[in-house]
Amino acid sequence: MKRFELLSSFLVITLIISGCSGSKEAKNDEPKAERTYIERYEDAVKAFETKKYYQGLEDFTYVVFNAPGSDIADDAQFYLASSHYEMKEYLVAIDEYQQLLRRWPKSDLYEETRFKIAECYYKQSPGYQRDQQYIFKAISAYQDFIDEYPFSEQRPDAEKRILELRTGLGTKVFEAGELYMILREWNAAIITFQEILDTYYDTSIINDTYLDIATCYSKLQQREEMIAILNKVDNSKLSTKNQLQYKKLMNLSMDWPE
Repeated sequence: MKRFELLSSFLVITLIISGCSGSKEAKNDEPKAERTYIERYEDAVKAFETKKYYQGLEDFTYVVFNAPGSDIADDAQFYLASSHYEMKEYLVAIDEYQQLLRRWPKSDLYEETRFKIAECYYKQSPGYQRDQQYIFKAISAYQDFIDEYPFSEQRPDAEKRILELRTGLGTKVFEAGELYMILREWNAAIITFQEILDTYYDTSIINDTYLDIATCYSKLQQREEMIAILNKVDNSKLSTKNQLQYKKLMNLSMDWPE
């Protein structure tokens, strides 16, 4: 009898455990609730803020295409573009930023987006020694930004970038002029340096350019032209080496050989 009662108790306990286990398995088999577009956006922002840029791309894209009329759609688009920017995928970022400009022209992020596009071109530019197409695109984008937002807080940064890029372009011309000087092609050097005077007059290389032109005129024995251009040189901004050349030309101008 006791054996029968013990067996019955064991069966009851087994059924209870089995029932609990089955209930738990059934619960685990239930599909997870689909995240709302707001939850997806919040998850993606957290990923962005922790520099897990790739991780948030899918969720930002979901918000952009599934909630285009929401208050956060343009923010999601901006984050999407900025994620590619942070991953150094600048051309992709430009396309995504431009999507924001086209789809949400009244967005509060419009101004910042315009600046970021210019920044993408700046980051994409390989340096003045190589293909310069993105340098010109960056300069144009920064200038368009300044024209549209003349009182923007980012205007000083845009102007600084433009001057930096223009200095690089001018430096390439300057190096070409100096190459002509090495070859003793003085007239060709002067013509090349003239491009700097005409186009890159606001860059830091203008002073050295004046000095090199004066040197070329001295080699061509054109005293008046040499003196005229030499008077434009700011001696205090020359390197030690160029100061010696400046002094040599000044002495030559006062003691010109007959």
